[in-house]
Amino acid sequence: MKYIKRLIETCLFILAVHLIFHSITAEAAEKKEQKNQSEEVNVDKIKKKYWTSGKTQDFGVVQNRIYSKSGKIAVGVMGGFLTSDPFLSTKTLGLNIGYHFNEYLSLSVLGWKSFVSNSSALDSFESFSGATANTNLTRYYAGTQFDYSFLYGKLSLLGLKIIHFDLNVGAGLGATGTETGTYITPSLAVGQRYYLTKLISLRLDYRFMYYRERLVEKVVPQSLGQDRGTRNNLTHSITLGVDFMFEL
Repeated sequence: MKYIKRLIETCLFILAVHLIFHSITAEAAEKKEQKNQSEEVNVDKIKKKYWTSGKTQDFGVVQNRIYSKSGKIAVGVMGGFLTSDPFLSTKTLGLNIGYHFNEYLSLSVLGWKSFVSNSSALDSFESFSGATANTNLTRYYAGTQFDYSFLYGKLSLLGLKIIHFDLNVGAGLGATGTETGTYITPSLAVGQRYYLTKLISLRLDYRFMYYRERLVEKVVPQSLGQDRGTRNNLTHSITLGVDFMFEL
């Protein structure tokens, strides 16, 4: 648990330092950004043109991306936790590396190691009953994930700093290693990236993962280690990490 706490504290420290050193120049940077925009938007003019012509295909997307991902490699470290079995408490620490084909599409390879301990529910159950439960401890996850970034925008932090972010959805396929075997694991994901600089960003991700696992007997002394059949495992994973961008 200490390593997760340290990782979160490090991420927050990086964000705080960045905000402090750049808050003074935030207003000037924003004015410069507006000045350098290649296209000035006149909302009333656009609305008039739209309702007059009725041709939506005449309008393009207005963009001014300060932080670009296109053609870059992202390497990151992440940590978090996952929930699947109420009798287990699982923390994760891992790495990811990905390539951004353009501003919208990317492909990543990621993996983490699981650190598992008894949950408070299992401790209470064992204390009350004098027995344990049939659990299946996770060891690791490794897989790939395809992401689509569909939203890029800005946030104002207390009027002191403009934070750029993008929102993505994704789908992945990998393998989860447990104490009873390794299982194919498809997943769905949603995540958000907060840019600290053009090379460094914070990333928060949620993943819904599924696999079918096999259980072995841990309770009945006469049947210890015997096959207890299979069950569906629905895992919810949350990770927080730092990504570093590199040009090819």
